[in-house]
Amino acid sequence: REMEEKVTLLNGPNKRPRSSTMNEAPIAVVTSRTSEVYVWGGGKSTPQKLDAIKSGCSARQVCAGNTHFAVVTVEKELYTWVNMQGGTKLHGQLGHGDRASYRQPKHVEKLQGKAIRQVSCGDDFTVCITDEGQMYAFGSDYYGCVGVDKAYGSEVLEPLQLDFFLTNPVEQVSCGDNHVAVLTRNREVYTWGCGEYGR
Repeated sequence: REMEEKVTLLNGPNKRPRSSTMNEAPIAVVTSRTSEVYVWGGGKSTPQKLDAIKSGCSARQVCAGNTHFAVVTVEKELYTWVNMQGGTKLHGQLGHGDRASYRQPKHVEKLQGKAIRQVSCGDDFTVCITDEGQMYAFGSDYYGCVGVDKAYGSEVLEPLQLDFFLTNPVEQVSCGDNHVAVLTRNREVYTWGCGEYGR
């Protein structure tokens, strides 16, 4: 009898069925596509906001080398510019087709139409990968860091696609000062460049 009373209480007329979730108000989720880039160092101890990337673009990834900076935007475009504190000669690591010292971020136009996912800066060269896992490199090839065995001379002034990875897409790239390491989607690691000290 006790059990019957409990059941009656649970199923009694005062217990209303829960309303459908379809009638509940949706929860608003706010996301932002804006981000800001700050730079400091070289005598500037306070971060300075960078306003030079074209209006409407937001940074997705940043990379700092000894002589230059690179930013991948949310729109998957690549911007590069010189680190004025670097004080060294440029070798094409900005990818603009020349050796000019662009002091403000400039879009790497030779990569227009390529969805850039990641960039990494070496000492005087740059490597980036696309959403499809294709790799582009430019800058000094003195140590072979561009990855084409100096076939285009010691300086590559604009992005050059590495045919080696056409059938083996790259997942991630990381550059040291004078060498490169990549992880492919097949979980293989490749390295090249200066091998001094066993790097």
